[in-house]
Parts: sequence; structure tokens; C-alpha cells
Amino acid sequence: MNLKKISNKLKKKLVKRVEVKKHCFKDQDLLFEFKLSNFFTLKKNIKAEFLINEEVHQLRHELLNNSVLVVTIPHHLLTLVTSSSRVQLTINNKKIWITEHEMYKAGDFQESILVGNKFLSTKVKKTIIINNRFADFYFMDHLIGSQVKSLQYDALTLSINMLDVMEEADVEFELYAFNNFQFRILTGTRDAEKNFIVFNDFSEMAAGLWRMFLHIDNKLYPLNLVEPFDEVFNSCHHQIQVLSRKSVFYLELIPHSIEIEALSIEEKQDHDFLLTLSLIGGNTEFECSFQVDEPKSGMLRSYPVERIDDQLQTFLPMKDLLENLFVKRFFLVEHSDEPKVYRFNLDKKLLHTTTTYYKVISNSQFVKLRFYRRRDLSLGLAMTQAKLKKAIHEVQNFQIRGIMGSIEEFIGSKAYLLIEDRLSQDSLQVPITGEFSVNLNSLDLIGIKSKDKTVLDLFVVIENGAGEIIRKEKIRYNKAHYRKDNYYSYKKQYDDQGNEHHFMITTTPFNNLKVESFTIRSNVKIPMNIDVKDENIWLIGERTNTAQDNGIVFFKWLQKNTSVESYYVIEEDSSDYEHIKDIPNILFFGSDRHFEIAFKAKVLLGTHDLENILPYKPARGFFGYEETVKIFLQHGVLGRKNVEYHKKNYDMPFDLFIVSSDPEKQVIVMDEMGYEDQEVAVTGLARFDNLIQVNPPRDILLMPTWRDWINTDEQFLKSEYFLAYSNLIQNEKLHGLLEEYNVNINFYPHYRAQDYFQSEIENMHERIKFIPLGSQTVQQLLIDHALLITDYSSVSFDFTLLNKPVVYYHFDVDRFFRKGILRPIEETFIGGIGSYEEELITIIEDRIKSDFANFEYEITGIIKYQDQNNSQRIYEEVQKLIEAKRTSSVIGSL
Repeated sequence: MNLKKISNKLKKKLVKRVEVKKHCFKDQDLLFEFKLSNFFTLKKNIKAEFLINEEVHQLRHELLNNSVLVVTIPHHLLTLVTSSSRVQLTINNKKIWITEHEMYKAGDFQESILVGNKFLSTKVKKTIIINNRFADFYFMDHLIGSQVKSLQYDALTLSINMLDVMEEADVEFELYAFNNFQFRILTGTRDAEKNFIVFNDFSEMAAGLWRMFLHIDNKLYPLNLVEPFDEVFNSCHHQIQVLSRKSVFYLELIPHSIEIEALSIEEKQDHDFLLTLSLIGGNTEFECSFQVDEPKSGMLRSYPVERIDDQLQTFLPMKDLLENLFVKRFFLVEHSDEPKVYRFNLDKKLLHTTTTYYKVISNSQFVKLRFYRRRDLSLGLAMTQAKLKKAIHEVQNFQIRGIMGSIEEFIGSKAYLLIEDRLSQDSLQVPITGEFSVNLNSLDLIGIKSKDKTVLDLFVVIENGAGEIIRKEKIRYNKAHYRKDNYYSYKKQYDDQGNEHHFMITTTPFNNLKVESFTIRSNVKIPMNIDVKDENIWLIGERTNTAQDNGIVFFKWLQKNTSVESYYVIEEDSSDYEHIKDIPNILFFGSDRHFEIAFKAKVLLGTHDLENILPYKPARGFFGYEETVKIFLQHGVLGRKNVEYHKKNYDMPFDLFIVSSDPEKQVIVMDEMGYEDQEVAVTGLARFDNLIQVNPPRDILLMPTWRDWINTDEQFLKSEYFLAYSNLIQNEKLHGLLEEYNVNINFYPHYRAQDYFQSEIENMHERIKFIPLGSQTVQQLLIDHALLITDYSSVSFDFTLLNKPVVYYHFDVDRFFRKGILRPIEETFIGGIGSYEEELITIIEDRIKSDFANFEYEITGIIKYQDQNNSQRIYEEVQKLIEAKRTSSVIGSL
């Protein structure tokens, strides 16, 4: 071991650590016990604080034996927790990171905290986070006594002391099981003769500690065990222990596991893996099969097991393993009248005795496979495909220079640069290898343009010997300084008809290179003085092909209530045009009239970037753009994902940024995005004016947003995103709920995902309907549904404003917010949150059974004004801005 490794190891041993060991109640106060390591100073200046929203409360603490710290949170502070709060420790004037001790990992953190009508959960992430995770439920103080009458395979029989509820023989009972972060619903049937309730089917419950509540009239009553009980019973996946902690009724689910004595993994010539294993004690008498589980996609496959002496063997086809490059788990399934699924309990050194790393060829490229010991000690498989090494390092005179490496990882393949029109996919290709240079001046870029104003994306494509595309990835510019309203290189070119084509090399927010282009047709008249603008001419729009958001609502309001000469711009072939074609002052994008108004308009108002409402590039030097007043009408409430509209992303930023609340203004747009106080107006969004619920709806709207890391068809169809929603709408339990309660789900994917879902998912259940893009406005969809299922979309705020429930599907929350989240999840995701398909279905089931009752949340911190005067406030703020600029201009000319 070299000196550097020894030094790093020594540093790790000497680093100061604060580990939480356990929490417990003393009287009604909550105590946390911490172990302090490597604090060598004798005198410790310790401060413990409890942060609730903006308030900071000092906590009592006691230091024992110089290494054990006990911090007390009094009961009255716990009752103040509304969403999320934190325990922060400061020692010797330094804020300390808190980590989990092995004891804490093993148990205590799973046990919930019931305080009054709140069910609080704990999480350790640098601090101790205490969440009111289930704020939408009403927990009662009143305990209901229960007794366990019998245990059988996958069946728990209880006697519950609620005679007034059990008068009806056919009444259906529901137990709600809660652990630290999830809940499940167990439906029980009453044995009228014996007055018992039988609960079975625990398949949707995960391993861990679950506290049991009886659900009656939308209230949850904690169960206690009248008599101690310490027996266990089995379900397919778990051994289930009935626990009584201070008479509180818990179920602890422990996965079935099987000890492995020896394990061998071999790659065979026929491209299969042979797994051979021996069980400790030689317990191989039962009939079994080998199961491969891919949690992210829902894929589950079984393979036969052959018994040879005391060993079990199975062959795993390579093509099955490589179908998706998601992590896989392995299990042994016992075949019997009471089947069980066993995970492998691997000793730490066991995998050292066999080969665990393999490099195989799949789809003409190398893929690395690694069998490993998972955190739960079971066997897992991780796979990574060959990394495509490529970059652009110089852009000059409309030429690009870059590097293309790692081609040796692709068998018999070649690489080329693909320049592709974003809409039509018409393209040009240029072979590249190693250090390359491409002169874009020599390429017929005009020939691949699908529209006058368009974007040409740059990809590196790998093509195998058979001419099949096996990889297609965007290419980054490693010297990028991203600006929406600037460019790195520019050229102007005329076609045979005298039309003027402008090309600009720019980058995306992810620094991927692209070419933007717009055309000025020969018949368009450009004013002599393009710097002269008319402040009474306002140009408004959303995306180039939509008219259903804040833009069209504000435009209609202006026409009805003001003398402003306002214009709305939209593409001629947009389906939304049919809804607005009879309104005066509608402009077709790129038309002669559009250019005429764009040259004169002083005020530009967009829900997205102003690219969408101008027929040319919104940048300095293009037709007096720097003389315009730029208003961001907004297309949602900010506070979740880091968006692209930071002031730093513009040479000429928005003059006015519209928001919906004071926290959104201060915390997000000013503190985070860099705008000044006078540049941000709290008015509410224009579309909120039209959110009026008349008739109570009955159906469910499923409306997921997009994933910005998906760039190609292949990436989409193999993505966790596509698989998650495909599996959801094909879930049999969900189908059963829809049929039982006579409810439909209307599926409205993001506009970029529409074609994929419509073409790839066949034979959808009759109660799940696909809604094509543009067939209805988003606002009308929100009004017409009783429950919204989304993931991260800001339209959820509109739904909440209608006082209707939202359920969020957060299966990829860490990746979605990989660049950070602007406000804590608990503050902006107002509703139920499901991280897994089973959990999501449970929350949906709960809302259906509650007759679509809304969750109880306070939203004034998200939406300040809950009226129909948002457009009026926006108009007044724009007028104040125009007046201020006019005054400033007059003073400047004196």
C-alpha cells in the first residue's frame, strides 16, 4: 500500500463523525441519541436547533461520557411541523453532517412518530429531516383494541373491538399500513359467524416495519394489541412478524432469504451464463426455479433449475440479460402449495471465489457486466454500455473542430457527424474519426430545412457493418458559454429565389451544439429604421403551435378590456388554430404580416422563450430586438426543477418576470435566478382567470411531463420513463379499481412523447383512453377531471387551485432533480407522492374510495391570489414598466 493510500485511510479514521444511533419517546418528547467520534477537544461548544419553516428553535441537549449526545425535541414543537423540518447540529462553531449509525440503519428509523393527528417520518441526510409525509390523512388519538386470532400462509385473522362499525355483516374493512415513507391498503373480509376479520394478500408490502391503522370514514385509528403476540406467518415474499411495542400494533416484514455456501458464475460459448450455487446445510430438497427481476422496467422472468448432487444450476440467456441495461436482482422461487421467493444471503467474501466482471458484445458494441453483492446482501447485476467519447473544442468561421474517440469499443463500425432537422429528421452526414474538422459552409444546410425557422441538431452516430444505427448521441461544445440570445458563429446565405437564410451556431442548456436558422423571404419588406418601435403594438404567443396557456388567455383579455393593438402568433397548421381562427389579429408564424408586426412591436410577451413569437433570432443586431420590452408571462409556477430562464442565460434578459407568490419571487426568481425586485411582479398567471369548476367530474387525468435526457427514439423506448408509464397503464389492480368504481383514466402524454405512447402501446384497457395532442385544451382537461396523476408538471398547481387532488409519480426523482431542486419537495408537491408503482396505485385507490376528496393543504405560499383578476394585474404591471422606460428615455435624452 503506497503512502497516499495510507494517508487517505488514516484521514478517514480520524475524520470527525456524528452518527445518530436511535430515537425514542420519553413521556411525550422525542429524543435522538448521537455517537460522537474523533472530537479530541475536551470542551465542546454544542448547539442543537430545530428548523420549522423559517423559524429556528433551540433544543435541549446533554453530553454523556464525552461521546454520546442526547437531543430532545419537545412535544409542542413536533405539533408545529406542517411539511418538513430539520434537526441541525453545530459543534465548536461548525455545522456538522449527521450520518446513520449501524444501529439506526438496522431499526429505529423505520418506526413512525405519531403526534396528535400527525404521522411524522424521519430521514437522515446531512441533518435529521422530520417530514409530515402523510399530511393528507387524519390520524386519530383514539386507540382501537385488537387481537390476533390465527395466522396462516398469507392470512392474518383479527378480532377488532369496534362493535358499532361491525353491525353490518357484509361491511368491508380496510387496514392502512404505514412505514416511514409509504402506505398500503389491506382489505379484509368479515367472518360473520365468528365475528373475525381476515386480511390476506400482503404481496404489495415491502420489507420493513409497518404500523397498522383502521380506516373508518376517512379517519385512521391506530390499532393496539390487547394481548402480547410474538408469532410469525409467511407470505410469498416475506416472513411476517406481529409486533407489539407499548401495545402499538406493527407488522415487520422480513424477506425470505437463503444462505449460500458457494457460488460460481461462468460464461459459456453459447452466450449464456451458468450459475451454480450450493446452499448452506444442503437444503435443496424443494422444487424451485430461478427468477430474474428488473425493478425499473417491471420485467420478471423465470428459468428452470437443475439439481446436480447438492448443487443447483441454471442457465441465464445473455440476450435476456441485455434486453434492458437496467440493474437486475436474482431470486430462488420455491414451488409448493405455499410458494416462497428467496433472496440470496451472500457472505462478503463469497463473490471473491468466482468471476464477477465480464465484457461481452451486444448490438455490435462492448457491454460491461458486473455481478455484485447488493446492500440487502442479495445478488445483483449491473450493466454499462461502451461510452461514446466525443466533443467539439473549437467553433470558428462556421467550421467546427472536435474529437471522436473510443471507436474500438464498437465492433466493425464507423462514426459520422449527423446534422438533422429537428422536425422532419432530414439530414446530412459527414464521416469522422479521431481529431476531425467539418466545414459547415460547404454543406447544403438549406436543403435539409423543413421550415423557414428551424433548428438543426448535431449528433454523433455509430453505424455497424450492416448499416444499422447502434448509437446516436448529441455532441457537446466543451468551451460553451450558454446564452439563449447569442451565438458562436454566424453566416447568411441566399437561395435561387433570393430568399435570405440566416444560420447561427449555438448550444442547448446542456452545451450540446446546434444550428439555428431563420429565413427572410424576398418579398418581405424590412423598414428603413428597424429601431423604431410602437409601444401600443404587443406581440404575444406560447409555443409556436399552441394556444391554450397564459398567452392566449392574456391576449383575449387584452382585446376585450384594453385599446392595446395586440397580436397572437401561431403556426398555420396548428390544431389549436381552429379554436382561435375567428379572433382578430391572429398571425401565422413566418408570414409577411408576422414580419411586419414583429418589426414594429415594442412589447413582446411569451410563455416560453421569445424564439417562439419572433420570426427571426431574438438577439442583439437582429431587427432592433434590443429596443423591445420583453415580458415573461410564464407557463407554470416555479419552485421545483431548475429552469432555463435564469438571468445569466441572456445577454438581454426579460424586463418583467411574472410569478404567482411572494416566495416564488424572492426565493426562486430573485435569490436563485438573479432578477432584481423591480423586474419581478407577483400577479398570478393569466390562465388562472379561467379556472372555474362547475360540475363535479368523475374521471382521472394522467399527464406526465418530459425527461430532458431523452434525445433519440432508441433512448425513449428503452427508458425507465417509457417503461414506468407503460407498466402503470397496464397494471391489473388499477384496471380492477377503474371497473369497480366506474372510473376512466384519460392519458395525455407530453407533446414530445405523444407519438411514442400512441404507436407503441397496443390494446389498452377499455377504461384507459388516449388523448391526442390538441384535441382538447389543457385547461379544459384540468376542469373535466376529478384527479390528476402527474410526476413533476407545474399544471398540478392549476389543479390544486381548483381544490382537487393531485397524485405524483416520483419513480425517478433523484435523476429528475440531479441538478438540484429549488424548494423542498414537501413545499411544492401538494398531494400524494408515490415512488413505486404499487405505492402509486395505493394512493389512487385511497382517493377513489374517498370520492376524490382533496388533500388538506394550505396553498397561499404557492399561489397568492385566488381570484379571476390575474390578467388585470399583469396588464397594470406591463403598463407601469412601459411608463418607467418612457420616463427613463426622456431623462436620458435631456
